[in-house]
Amino acid sequence: MSNVTFPRCGIFRQGYDPQAVDRFFEDAREIYESDEFTEQLTVERVRSVTFPMKRGGYAPDAVDQALDRLEEACSQRLRADYVAEHGSQGWLSRTYEKAATLYPRLRMPDGERFEQPEKGRGYDRGEVDALMKRLTAYFDGKGQLTAADLRATAFTEVKATKAYDIAVVDVYLDRAVSVLQAVE
Repeated sequence: MSNVTFPRCGIFRQGYDPQAVDRFFEDAREIYESDEFTEQLTVERVRSVTFPMKRGGYAPDAVDQALDRLEEACSQRLRADYVAEHGSQGWLSRTYEKAATLYPRLRMPDGERFEQPEKGRGYDRGEVDALMKRLTAYFDGKGQLTAADLRATAFTEVKATKAYDIAVVDVYLDRAVSVLQAVE
């Protein structure tokens, strides 16, 4: 992936540090092509990578799209490796177990699914609850939803008294993305 180049922001705009981005993608390519893939290049590592900002750096949207593609490739490879070792039924059982861990919050009443931030701001409860209803409908076979839909969701930030804690919601949604990727 060292041959991957990204468009740059204008000289007066902040973008991702090109050296950090290039280093990450070079390392990711080496790991992806090695036998150490599952230990070193996890979906979670790709999803949680951050880059320093630098004037005139790479356009964040372009890099983020490449990270989404890499995350999907890692997910597909993990699935293929797991199926090769444990079979398709093993993969489905594992996925159902992961999905079951999501249900308790889905069954909670609106406004009570996640913690409220102690102070500051958080994600708008109504918007998060609406997404949770979509996720419930998906699991009940009554709606469409993809991992990409979840990844693309953005919530309005509001005062803590009307919000859910950002970090807690993000962790939950990362788990939900993993489950949806597993069945896509």
